[in-house]
Amino acid sequence: MQVKAKLKNLRVSERKARLVADLIRGKSTDEAKNQLKFSLKKTADPLIKLVDSCIANGVNNFGLDKNNLFIEQIKVDKGRVLKRWRPRAHGRAYPIFKRSCHIELILNEVVKGKGQKEVKKQKPDNFVSYQQVKKAMKEADKMLAKKNKGKAKAKDKKTAQDSGSKLNSGKIKGAVNKFFRRKSM
Repeated sequence: MQVKAKLKNLRVSERKARLVADLIRGKSTDEAKNQLKFSLKKTADPLIKLVDSCIANGVNNFGLDKNNLFIEQIKVDKGRVLKRWRPRAHGRAYPIFKRSCHIELILNEVVKGKGQKEVKKQKPDNFVSYQQVKKAMKEADKMLAKKNKGKAKAKDKKTAQDSGSKLNSGKIKGAVNKFFRRKSM
């Protein structure tokens, strides 16, 4: 099973980061961490954290054994470039490009399914699912319908008689027409 982790906007140019990434590509996680620990490059420390993060993702989310993982793929892509200017002689300005990079790490298992544990996502005690809410709403609607059944029939008959007599007389109809004839300001 593949496990992914990303590091975005690392303030190191992608060329320099690729030199360190090439050191650990295809190695087991323990070997990679040891290699990075003794590397003198600036990118080594953030990459150790990225490998640790990816191992933690595999252990916590998928129940994988951390000793059974290796670095299947590591990609270093170009990130944003901060543009700055340096003053030079005779009023000129030279650009300075402060480059960054994105690193994506993919771990995989050496032996498929070895030491894999069943990980169950725990729900909080006060968790209520959508189906439970929907069921409760239906029950409440049924109870209200039973309670108001007799009252609603009498009310509907009364309002139907009242509204029919007013519409026939033309009082409401004329008022509505007069209201919509007004000019809007």
